[in-house]
Amino acid sequence: MRRRISLPLKLFLICFAFVLSCIILISQLSYRYVQKEIRTNDAYYTKQILAKVDQYLTVNFSSFQTILFSFETSVKANINNKEVIQKQLRELYELNSNYVSNIYLIKDDLSIIGGSTPTRIFDEPLPDRLPLFDAAGKNRGTTIVSEPYKSKYSGWTVTMVRYLNGSPSPMAIAVDLDLKAIEETLFKINKQEHMNLALITAAGKIIAGFSENIGPLDVQDHSFSIGETSGEQILDANGTNFQLHTREGVPVSILKQPTEKFNWFIISINDESRMAAALTRLETYYIWLLLAGLLLSLFISFIIAKYIRTPLYSLKTKMKRVEQGDLATTISINRNDEFGDLSRAFDRMLLQIVELIRRSELHNELERKLEIQVLQSQINPHFLYNTLGSISNVIHLGQIDKVDVVIGSLISILEYGISDASEKVSLRQELQNVSDYIEIQNIRYNRQFKLIEKIEEGLLDFPVFRMLLQPMVENSIFHGYNGGQIKGSITIQAYRDGNFVMVEVIDHGEGIPVEQIASILNAESSDLEVKRKRIGLNNIHGRIKLHYGEEYGLHIISIPKMETCVRAIFPVSIMKGDA
Repeated sequence: MRRRISLPLKLFLICFAFVLSCIILISQLSYRYVQKEIRTNDAYYTKQILAKVDQYLTVNFSSFQTILFSFETSVKANINNKEVIQKQLRELYELNSNYVSNIYLIKDDLSIIGGSTPTRIFDEPLPDRLPLFDAAGKNRGTTIVSEPYKSKYSGWTVTMVRYLNGSPSPMAIAVDLDLKAIEETLFKINKQEHMNLALITAAGKIIAGFSENIGPLDVQDHSFSIGETSGEQILDANGTNFQLHTREGVPVSILKQPTEKFNWFIISINDESRMAAALTRLETYYIWLLLAGLLLSLFISFIIAKYIRTPLYSLKTKMKRVEQGDLATTISINRNDEFGDLSRAFDRMLLQIVELIRRSELHNELERKLEIQVLQSQINPHFLYNTLGSISNVIHLGQIDKVDVVIGSLISILEYGISDASEKVSLRQELQNVSDYIEIQNIRYNRQFKLIEKIEEGLLDFPVFRMLLQPMVENSIFHGYNGGQIKGSITIQAYRDGNFVMVEVIDHGEGIPVEQIASILNAESSDLEVKRKRIGLNNIHGRIKLHYGEEYGLHIISIPKMETCVRAIFPVSIMKGDA
């Protein structure tokens, strides 16, 4: 036999597991939060570095612009003196050699007047200057920054070019940026801050950077990728801060920022080494925290197990009494804590259960009364009296052939009516009963009440209450057609409308005044005569609402002297047996 664990021990173990789990969870959440904060601060710090690099580039851009503007003014003043222009170019180049690779004037034949030593000696036309010259000519008054390209004299470079306005022949002023100087600046930052920075074009080409600290990159022909993601895809991606994985599965953090003056991006790609070092220091603290949490959970579990034993025993006793059927048990726990709230909530639940039982009894009683009303109204003595009178009249008139018809229809109606009132029948059976009823009324009033059936396909077997249609048809004959004084058609139609099935009885008789429609279905009417006449419709309306809810039941629509429609609304779900 399995040994039973005592309640105090169970409570102790549960509390111990709960408290220890909470401490571990809080520790884990704290660890994750600190990790997130470290990552956030690292991203913020990196953004600050990228902003400084952008400021550095902006200052350089302004310097290059100044060089272009000053040289443009000097060239215009000495347009016909090549020696003066070349001297000024050399002086400008020597003054700014730390920032630029060359300063030169491009002529329309693509030859140059240059400031650096090689270009002062070799000034032959080169085809790679044509894109620069054409771009300057198409954007006069604007400084154009080229894409990085391989220059014969400057190597891997980027050129800022500006068209020289006001010269006799087309010319452009150009400055080749010293990308090596920019790259050395980035290398210093990489080394000092343990970063991996680079300048990238919008097409994903490396302008400067990465060369001394490749890290997780795959670099080829000044293009780079991380894993399966190319540099161009990284630049096109939404957001400025995200993570990728290398081909080896190592996660790397990526931060990108567009430059203010150039159509470039500053990008930082770093592995997790800096954050891993910071997290390693946290792990020791985390282990000590778990040990302290273990001791604390043992102490708290002991206190809680001791504190909750009494109220739990009281609740168990109360529940046991309720289980035995004593819904009036009054064991109270006078505590202003969760156990007191639980006890009071349990008491409220008992009151609700008692109330639900009472309502259920009332519901059953109401349903029973409605069923009794149906049974009482199924065989209407007045209807039998009139039917027998009709038989007597046709015999006196010598219409013996109609006697069998009336008696046969009456027998069918009586057999149908005395069956179990609570039993559901198909719409097909209800239509047959109404057909027998109409047959008797046609002979009784010597009128032809034409019955028209419009039943949507699939609804002949729709389950409805027994004696649903006869009171509705009777209402049409006695009130629509003035008790048989005028003849007319009666249409019965059934159709689906969304989640509803509509069963309608329509006549074209006198109609119902608007002010009387509401009282027809009012089961609480004090007018006994009205209640007697409307008991069929009241009963149908009440039974449908009782079984299916307040949104279902009967609905009467009447246009006096034109048309009256009594509509019974059912849920379509009862076709599937859900009723």
